Amino acid sequence: MTEEGCLLVMVVDMHPQLAEHDAHTYLNAVVAFANLHLAANVRNSLGVLAANHLESRFLYPSCDGDGVERQRDGRLEMLGQVDRAIERGLKTMAVAAGASPMHSEQSESLLSGAMGRGLLYIKRRETEEVLTKKLQSRLLVLKISSDTGSQYLTYINAYLTAQKMSTPVDVCVVGGECGLLQQGADITGGTYHCVRQVTELLQTLLLMYHCGPATRRKMNAPPPDTVDYRAACFCHRTLVDMASVCSNCLSVYCKAVPLCTTCNVIFQTDRPLVRLSKKKK
Repeated sequence: MTEEGCLLVMVVDMHPQLAEHDAHTYLNAVVAFANLHLAANVRNSLGVLAANHLESRFLYPSCDGDGVERQRDGRLEMLGQVDRAIERGLKTMAVAAGASPMHSEQSESLLSGAMGRGLLYIKRRETEEVLTKKLQSRLLVLKISSDTGSQYLTYINAYLTAQKMSTPVDVCVVGGECGLLQQGADITGGTYHCVRQVTELLQTLLLMYHCGPATRRKMNAPPPDTVDYRAACFCHRTLVDMASVCSNCLSVYCKAVPLCTTCNVIFQTDRPLVRLSKKKK
């Protein structure tokens, strides 16, 4: 760990599909890793966001501005504050999600929006500490729900922004692979890993994501997998191998279309091809 400290922003997936897994073990791993990051270095700072299919919410630092209580049972005051803020925010999100029915058009977690809010928080912290040395920060995304590719553009914008800010995006997926998040980890220089069971989450976080990118290069980490760089088409939001691309705005379509729905450019596909005559020598 570096002496300057590190700002870790965690984006936690709280999709209703969490009910198919051990939610208690999942949340305990999140809280334990957050506490470990703060306790490892007195200069470390933390931000926690949660996202489901309805909203993204800041869990810590809390918007309520709770004061630090006195020490209990020998624990650090800040760690107890983190636990209470995360627990209170998750209860509020669970109540709101239970009161709203799930529709098919909003079945995917809003992780891309939460990542954007996390990058904004990192940028604000950098401007507050402009007189000091550059703030070392990284983004950690925990995903547990399935992916449909409907937020492809938002993901790509977040990855390019993180690359511009020199902020690595680490990704840990529970269950199946996620090609979109794997692209983000590769673009920004982060680490991508997939665990099959929730019981493996805490061990993976401690071994692979506790140290920064500089220290990871000295560790014998598992070799990276081949990155799936397929793009998602703008018409059906599915990953495609071959597609048509708009020459004006670079929108991707799985089939040839007469009109670009993004920039409204008309494709003149019915124009006959003209053979250019060879120049005489």
